Amino acid sequence: MVKNLGNHIVFMGEFIDDVNTLLAKLLKELREEYNISKEQANVILMLENEKTMTLTEITERQGVNKAAVSRRIKKLIQAEVVEWVKTEENTDQRLKYIKLSEKGKQFNHESKSIINDIVSDMLHDLSDDEIEQARYVLEIIGQRLKNFNIKNHS
Repeated sequence: MVKNLGNHIVFMGEFIDDVNTLLAKLLKELREEYNISKEQANVILMLENEKTMTLTEITERQGVNKAAVSRRIKKLIQAEVVEWVKTEENTDQRLKYIKLSEKGKQFNHESKSIINDIVSDMLHDLSDDEIEQARYVLEIIGQRLKNFNIKNHS
């Protein structure tokens, strides 16, 4: 068992909160410019990574009720950052998919540019080896997060 595991868990929780707080502050002006909320911005980021998603998939990922996600999507469509897309012939025609519009892609591009600048400033004095070690550990944790089954741990 890892020594001080409790302290490490507290640190990781605080670290994640600090990252989320910083990102929210950094992207606040950009979100205001595009007239979207923090939760809506999260949907935009998910869509870039997944390309297209159903309302149900977004609901599951955000962990909120379908009505809340439905309202978010409606507002994102009004802001012209996402759009409904026709499904492929071989998929269930009842499923409606959402994808980024060009404006949504531009929002993500601008977000990443802001984040890259800050990360570069924060990491400028670390060696390539230190950055690689941190990435290695975070990739392991990230993979475990993706494979984590909440139903087996409730």
